[in-house]
Amino acid sequence: MYGTMSMEVLRQRREELRREAELARLRIALRANRRRPATPRWVSTVAWELVRAAELLRKSFRTPEKAD
Repeated sequence: MYGTMSMEVLRQRREELRREAELARLRIALRANRRRPATPRWVSTVAWELVRAAELLRKSFRTPEKAD
């Protein structure tokens, strides 16, 4: 009787540990997904460079103000 009881307890404990490990894996995966930006890093770099180039072009086409 005690042998079967301990096997049942061991089985339950193993299942609990398995569930806890799975939850920990899911939490880590969720955290990793939150940290990662939606777009790759190079996209923001390219966007920044395009904005900078557009600003330089806008400056070059701007009419100079009269210095009286």
